[in-house]
Amino acid sequence: MAEPAHILIVEDESRLRSLLRLYLEREGHRVTDVGDGRAALAAYAAEGADLVILDLMLPAMQGESVLEGLREQGDVPILITSAKRTDAERIAGLRMGADDYLAKPFNPHELTARVAAILRRAAPNRPRAEEIISLEGGRLVVDPVSRRYTLAGADPSSHGSGRLTPGEARLIAALARNPGTVLTREQLLESVARRPDEVYDRVVDVHVANLRRKLGDDAGAPWLIETVPQVGYRLVATRDAG
Repeated sequence: MAEPAHILIVEDESRLRSLLRLYLEREGHRVTDVGDGRAALAAYAAEGADLVILDLMLPAMQGESVLEGLREQGDVPILITSAKRTDAERIAGLRMGADDYLAKPFNPHELTARVAAILRRAAPNRPRAEEIISLEGGRLVVDPVSRRYTLAGADPSSHGSGRLTPGEARLIAALARNPGTVLTREQLLESVARRPDEVYDRVVDVHVANLRRKLGDDAGAPWLIETVPQVGYRLVATRDAG
């Protein structure tokens, strides 16, 4: 059983919302439940939460917008529940910054197991303030806590800044703690608090692709997230730019 936590349920189906509340309270968690997106953002702003269970199909304000609003407020773990079931739809949800995705209909026992796994992994894998990542003399700087990054390439047109999703921040922090070392997908799944099954094994690849796009990992960059076929990835912090 996971340590008791404050969980925010965002679900417009009242019967399902009540059922999830019952199961989670049986696990010892404190639960706040709301039926629409605006109420979810207000509840999180007022009380915060240790984890959010978010339905994507909500009235008035869609779940994607709620997720974006939550991500602007903090780094809370988010478990999406949705009737959207295809791999593409699941990966789209993870790309938005969710920590896990559970397709409806689902067994409430599976949901409580997912919640326990996310809570168990989230705390030890949360980036620490001292883990500021600086590559190639500061040409790339990533703050895993705020999830902000800045780029200062040799070409002024390559300068820029932006924000990573929580999963991307945790993954780059894991790679940076082990420069030059190959990390398996299973190890990286643990770092980003994902569930290692056939679908979620692809989550690491999604995060790596996004990091490469955001951080300028191309032929002219002095760092490289290198693919090691059939194994995983490693961070090569410096290499010849030519």
